[in-house]
Amino acid sequence: MSRGGVAWLLWVFVLTLLVELPASWLVRGFGLPATGVSGSLWQGQATQLGPFGPLQWAVQPWRLQGQGALGFQGQAWQVRVEGWPWRWRLDVQPTAAQVTVPAAYRLVGQWQGTLRVHGAGRRCQAAEGRISVTDLALSEPWSLGLGQGWLEVQCRGGWHVLGQLAQQGQHQLQVDADLLGRQAQVTLALQPDAALTPLLRGAQWLGPEATAGQRLIRW
Repeated sequence: MSRGGVAWLLWVFVLTLLVELPASWLVRGFGLPATGVSGSLWQGQATQLGPFGPLQWAVQPWRLQGQGALGFQGQAWQVRVEGWPWRWRLDVQPTAAQVTVPAAYRLVGQWQGTLRVHGAGRRCQAAEGRISVTDLALSEPWSLGLGQGWLEVQCRGGWHVLGQLAQQGQHQLQVDADLLGRQAQVTLALQPDAALTPLLRGAQWLGPEATAGQRLIRW
């Protein structure tokens, strides 16, 4: 066989391997905490990946786009990205309530809205939209109302996720998460008789007499 024929066979083999590359190979290769993985790298599903699940994904590299669905805390989320790696757009939105993987705690609420982020490479260039939640509550391991809140993305100075959670007459929490810096600043303001007050004091987020404060979280 000529060198051209050998090269062609190698090219076909490599291309076939990439197209049919099992997603489970990637999971084992990187040691990802995933279970129930099936399908290929380009289209497949998993029962669980860490705290998320179930998951589904479909990637079309020749069209520079991909989309996926994942469950988290009883809520299904839709993610869509296109244009990577040059100029890209990312859309994230909640869809419907869903049975998800068990967790030590469980949040419930009514989520709505869309976040849209535009960027180039690793840079976040512009963001629009907001995801909001009403009647957010902790349902497990005990019941606790948390109120209303929202999340949005800000590209100024990197990747920042801003959020607020408030319940009238109880508490107001604000968060500024710097994703590239791997840290988040949480600002707290509570009424003395707020249901969250003893929990935050027990976790040493507030002093014995304090009703307001700040907390820096790193990961």
